[in-house]
Amino acid sequence: MRKKVGVNTLRKHYSKKQRNGVRSEHSRITAGKCIRYSLMELERAQLVGKLQYENANGGTTVNGKALTKRGTTDMDRIALQIVKAQRAKQ
Repeated sequence: MRKKVGVNTLRKHYSKKQRNGVRSEHSRITAGKCIRYSLMELERAQLVGKLQYENANGGTTVNGKALTKRGTTDMDRIALQIVKAQRAKQ
């Protein structure tokens, strides 16, 4: 749901603390292969697209990835189904 998200941003988001026994903990970013593969599959399904802008030289630069209109619609539809299912349980 965030705008302009790249692989490194998602690596930081899903990072965890590394436990070092009796020493203090430090955070470590997670591996990027699964994230890259997932983003490629979501792009292939046209749920995620690249954000591009034109630079001063006339070329385009990729500025991250974000949900497309179709991806946002699907996310909203699935969220509505979950809410309806939870209300039916109560």
